[in-house]
Amino acid sequence: MDLGIRLLAASALAAALATATAAAGEPSPTKAKVDFARDVRPILSDACFACHGFDEKERKAGLRLDTHEGAIAKLKSGDAAVVPGNLEESGLVFRVETDDEEMLMPPKKSGKTLTPAQVDVLKRWIAEGAPWSGHWAFEPVKKAEPPKPAEAARARGPVDSFLLARMEAEGLKPSPTAEPAALLRRATLDLTGLPPTIAEADAFLAAVAAEGLDAAYEKAVDRLLDSPRYGEHMARYWLDAARYGDTHGLHLDNFREMWAYRDWVVRAFNSDKPFDQFIVEQLAGDLLPNPTPDQLVATGFNRCHVSTAEGGSIEQEVYTRNVCDQVDTNGSVFLGLTVACARCHDHKYDPISQKEYYQFFAFFNNIDGPALDGNRSRWEPFLPTPTREQAEKMKALDAKVVELKAKVDAEAKRFAAGYDPKADDARPEVVAREDFAWIDDAPPPGAAASGTGDFVGKASHPVKSGRRSLRIEAKGLTQKIVEANGPKLKVGKGDSLFAHVYLDPKNPPREVMLQWKVGGQWARRAIWGENLIDWGKDATVERLRIGDLPADGEWARLEVPTAQLDIAPGTVIEGWAFTLFDGVAYFDEAGLRTWTPQEGRAYPNLTAWIRDRIADDGAGLADDVKAILKKPRGQRSEEERKKLIDLFLAAGWSEVEKAVGPIRDEVAKAEMERKKLDDQVSTTLIFRERAGEPKPAFVLNRGEYDQPKDQVGRVVPAFLPPLPSDAPADRLGLARWLVAPEHPLTARVAVNRFWQQVFGVGLVKTSEDFGAQGEPPSHPELLDWLASTFREEGWDVKKMMRRLVTTAAYRQSAKATPEGLAKDPENRLLARGPRFRLDAETLRDQAFFAGGILVEEMGGPSVKPPQPSGLWEAVAYVGSDTGVFQADEGPRKVHRRSLYTFWKRTAPPPQMATLDAPSRESCRVRRERTNTPLQALLLLNEPQYVEASRALAERTLREAAGTTDERLARMFRIAAGRAPEAAELAELAAALKDFTAHYADKPDQAKALIETGATGPDPALDPRELAPWTMIGNVILNLDEVVTKG
Repeated sequence: MDLGIRLLAASALAAALATATAAAGEPSPTKAKVDFARDVRPILSDACFACHGFDEKERKAGLRLDTHEGAIAKLKSGDAAVVPGNLEESGLVFRVETDDEEMLMPPKKSGKTLTPAQVDVLKRWIAEGAPWSGHWAFEPVKKAEPPKPAEAARARGPVDSFLLARMEAEGLKPSPTAEPAALLRRATLDLTGLPPTIAEADAFLAAVAAEGLDAAYEKAVDRLLDSPRYGEHMARYWLDAARYGDTHGLHLDNFREMWAYRDWVVRAFNSDKPFDQFIVEQLAGDLLPNPTPDQLVATGFNRCHVSTAEGGSIEQEVYTRNVCDQVDTNGSVFLGLTVACARCHDHKYDPISQKEYYQFFAFFNNIDGPALDGNRSRWEPFLPTPTREQAEKMKALDAKVVELKAKVDAEAKRFAAGYDPKADDARPEVVAREDFAWIDDAPPPGAAASGTGDFVGKASHPVKSGRRSLRIEAKGLTQKIVEANGPKLKVGKGDSLFAHVYLDPKNPPREVMLQWKVGGQWARRAIWGENLIDWGKDATVERLRIGDLPADGEWARLEVPTAQLDIAPGTVIEGWAFTLFDGVAYFDEAGLRTWTPQEGRAYPNLTAWIRDRIADDGAGLADDVKAILKKPRGQRSEEERKKLIDLFLAAGWSEVEKAVGPIRDEVAKAEMERKKLDDQVSTTLIFRERAGEPKPAFVLNRGEYDQPKDQVGRVVPAFLPPLPSDAPADRLGLARWLVAPEHPLTARVAVNRFWQQVFGVGLVKTSEDFGAQGEPPSHPELLDWLASTFREEGWDVKKMMRRLVTTAAYRQSAKATPEGLAKDPENRLLARGPRFRLDAETLRDQAFFAGGILVEEMGGPSVKPPQPSGLWEAVAYVGSDTGVFQADEGPRKVHRRSLYTFWKRTAPPPQMATLDAPSRESCRVRRERTNTPLQALLLLNEPQYVEASRALAERTLREAAGTTDERLARMFRIAAGRAPEAAELAELAAALKDFTAHYADKPDQAKALIETGATGPDPALDPRELAPWTMIGNVILNLDEVVTKG
């Protein structure tokens, strides 16, 4: 395809059709009486608080300017920084005006200076008596009476009254109402993330003609709020805040299965779950009485942080980092504060001490699971989320296993009744070393198996012992993990761990590793072959190279003394992992060579059982049985001997095991089927408290995990209302405290983000920072009115969104006037309708929607649409299961909504990242909005956008019979939401004529253009006709009016 002609045509046509773009900036301040919170505090915070603020350790000269008492207090010199009403006596005035660089404040070395206007504000404030008020965001929410603006008739409710009053004060006038078609497109994009269809637009315009704009528009808004697309669109903003991703985010950045949480968020918005309940379930759904599976899924909010299992990672360090992320995220999302600044020291600007940071930390400091993710998608704690069909099948298999095990017990009792112990008399009751196979034919009873690999039968696979072996096939790094929930291996002195392996001669692995879980850590590893698996520190027990790979095509025994792995006698082996790098191998009969008695074993005779019981001093047996065991065989009475026989038969006689073997095979088969089903069932990470007393929390010196200082309890920051006396000091108590009526932040922060979502900028522009360093609200009384109303109306999000998009301010035309741009370049006062570029996901979804190829299937696993090659590989480590990008195939996956795109955090989807989508490595409540040449190039040339342009062309040629102008008009209306004007139509027709001439004698270029993308063109259409129309589609989808909400 010819990039030059495409760029030229797009830029020319865009220039012909573009509308004015609002510039960035702040409205000019009024000259009214100085307001401390609005005018003075921001100056002090930015220029003074770092050295004269809350952080006592950094405070200079004993002067504190973040409190009224500190500002007017006399210093050691006898002077005060602020003497209300007296400029000459106020040391602050002298220090900010002096020409002496030694005395000037802020000092030159700070890199900060005050403007003359800022100095004037400080002087006027002191002259007016230096009135003081607390930081606006920490004061109780007060519901002010809406003002009565002069043009009250323009107001459609209290929100407009506040806005109009401020406009009038600034000498601005509101804009006229937007054209109905533009208004419908704006609202449809804001509430569903998609443009309206032509049918929806026609129905709306007909309703406007019949009922009037007000009634028709309100009905359209209600229809959009009821659309399932609404929840998908709202979820996208929340998932930025929740830092949702499909990978762990660090080191290997392996796959993490959490899409059930994403789908929960969509359902929550669609069902209009009250926002206070939405918060409580995410923070503490597991602590609610009898929590539902959905409420457990919701707690994934606190598990979305990045994680690692990198070799050499220190568990406590990673654990601390994980909890700090939860603290910082909750602080940003619900409090709108930069609490992370208090991790290492007292906050320099806001009243959050380091101690209070770790008191907040204590609420999250008790998760029941390991800090390291093990490079597994199923990182404890997690919740299986089976489909209804899977759940029914699991229930049936569980019942079958119970029935078969009952048969085993019945048969064992029947067979054991005929046991004759006389043959055992000749065997010595001595301890002897022997192999104890812990894994053979299947995982041990009750064990949890995960990873890749299946137990296969001897009919078509090599098997050393029993009826099955474990087959693992690897491309790169692959692992099968078995974790004990039942019998475990207990290590004795001089023992060794062993496993038998058969390397496939047709595809032998490059490295074999055995790994064991000890003390909750997978930190004991033995390797054979190449040293390709970089887990743990080399040449230590974390990565101990034993030797070369054994010969392939035959069974070989791998054995490592436990002493060599630094596993002390008495240690319990909690898990076993078999790992390959490339190739195919079979494992069989793995366990411990020991003389220490093991749980769960079968005994060939009574003597063997007695021998083990003597060896472990009768552990677990009654005192009278221990006394019997201490007697020599010949001194035991018949009654004592019978008691031992009964215990032996109950423990497991190997002959009984042989008798019930066929039934056990059926049990194993059913359990295998159940296990395979378990592996197929999706899971999601959840939060769960560990049992017992909460884990203690400490202030950490400079935030270092290994430098604990004073122990702290679960307490909320002192500048906010306290936890109710009857509230539990846990996450549930914290969540309910956040949504309590007296809390000054949560409702303000929430409605501000809804406002930001609709109008482009929040009433508080710094929506991530409501603290001293953040910008004060442009309309403080309006913010409080919205926050109060939100709470009073039951935290109803749909009602709030409806209120915002039905305001007269929202319904205005977005066209800017020179006067409006000069007075309010950022449109903070909303004298015109909101206008800004669409977000990354909306741009892609809109293009597919316009082409008629958007797949609107909801929910399910994330999908991988095509992207440039090599991006994942560039950041990949050896062994990562997301190291190589493999695009999905077929429109059902590659044309899904962008919400469902797989999000690898170390390499986010490039189409999204280029258009300012965050990496989701950390919480983001406000996206930056940039305009770069790369973005324009992406929209013009990225294959999926070109494919969408072709689909729009195909749709037009199929659906719009008639003249060329009629087809062009329809294509334009599909994308822009309105009919083109005559001049615009002429521009399009001229461009089509040029493109047609270009491709007439360039069939190869035409073919290359229309074959761009994951799906092929309609074979019924002539490439030489389709290519020019594809270019027109490309141009239209790149128009400023189309990529912008206006």
